[in-house]
Amino acid sequence: MKKNRIIVTAFLINVMLLINSCQKGIDKPFVLAEESTSANNPNTQKGKKKVYVSNLDELYAAVNDPGNAGTEIILAHGTYVLNATYPNGGRLELQTDMTLRGQPGNSEAVLIDQSALPAASYITSSVSTGGVRLGRGTNGLEWLSVKGGTLSVNAFAVIAADLASAETSLKISHVKVYSNGTRIGIDLRNRLAEHTGRKIYADLAHNEITGFTSSLGFALAVFNVNNAIGAVIELNMTQNYIHGNKIGLITNNGAFNRTMENGVIEITSKADRLENNGCAIDPTGGGNQAPTTFSNNNTTTIKMFGSTIKNNNPAGVPELQPVNGALAGGVYAVGGFNSVNNIAGYNRASNNKMKLEFYGCDISNNNGADIYAYGAWCFPAAVLAGTNNILDIYLHGISANASVVVTQSEPAEPSGTNVVNVYR
Repeated sequence: MKKNRIIVTAFLINVMLLINSCQKGIDKPFVLAEESTSANNPNTQKGKKKVYVSNLDELYAAVNDPGNAGTEIILAHGTYVLNATYPNGGRLELQTDMTLRGQPGNSEAVLIDQSALPAASYITSSVSTGGVRLGRGTNGLEWLSVKGGTLSVNAFAVIAADLASAETSLKISHVKVYSNGTRIGIDLRNRLAEHTGRKIYADLAHNEITGFTSSLGFALAVFNVNNAIGAVIELNMTQNYIHGNKIGLITNNGAFNRTMENGVIEITSKADRLENNGCAIDPTGGGNQAPTTFSNNNTTTIKMFGSTIKNNNPAGVPELQPVNGALAGGVYAVGGFNSVNNIAGYNRASNNKMKLEFYGCDISNNNGADIYAYGAWCFPAAVLAGTNNILDIYLHGISANASVVVTQSEPAEPSGTNVVNVYR
């Protein structure tokens, strides 16, 4: 079983340089309509400036006004169809410390619809981005729905956290994210040298992300890549429902076409549901995808408490099959990988560490092994992905019932420094 990423390699290199809405009858098991998720959020402190908008002109005027930094923009009931004739190609790019808020108690009362945006709206400075952009200071999205761009324009992301900053805090809560043909739902990414050392602190709570079956099909992407040396992403997730996507959650400290070193990804999940995806979670400690680059000394830690990873890789749903070579099912984890299919890719992913901890999680019925675990993986022609890549998996409580298929290194590494450890 090989983690063949050739298809996505060429695609993502290009990306770095340059379905439909969920049905109304979908299960909404955990939305707590009366819960305020903003009590301790500085974006909604008493006395915070608020701007009320009720149409598209007012929305763009409020969001694009630098004088509204630190403001909470409150949207009236309705559908706001984004239009490329407005500034920033029609994208919504939040000012510093700005929050967009819909109607508390009803995430469907306000819809931000990107389906009229052209392909050019998803490109800025030759880099692909999202129709809604966050990343300046403390940004938030609350109590609304966001529908992505169409398949015909090859829209990149619905929500992206790539606005320029050295450090940013994000809160996305009670938001429904629909694909509509877009490739990625929420993109948390430190992407180039411009993000060297950048820190993203993100809180995602009570969101629903679904329908990402086009192209990449990532519901939630958490990436430090391409010379974002020393970048950090810390993500806290609580009671999110991620379903009906090719891949529910994907992580990587990746050298797609530039070296990536010392990246850090830390994710904590509490009572999340990752169900009925092609692959629920596809985490990688460090990955190299070019013959002249390296992915070394990166770390990824994922801790999950009471979350469910089940019923993924459902039979008879070919549109959910991952296109990046990930094995469909529950969790497909690799400490270090190298997808260069020639000898020039020899030994280019080393000293990467990944730790996965599951506490009381239901990991079951994933139509195959619940967890596929590799210390290292590469094409046989490359002989060796790298050395000293470590994957530790801890299964506590009912999590220990998960089936696990372990491969220390593919192909085998004579010195035995690429290791998978499973603790039950």
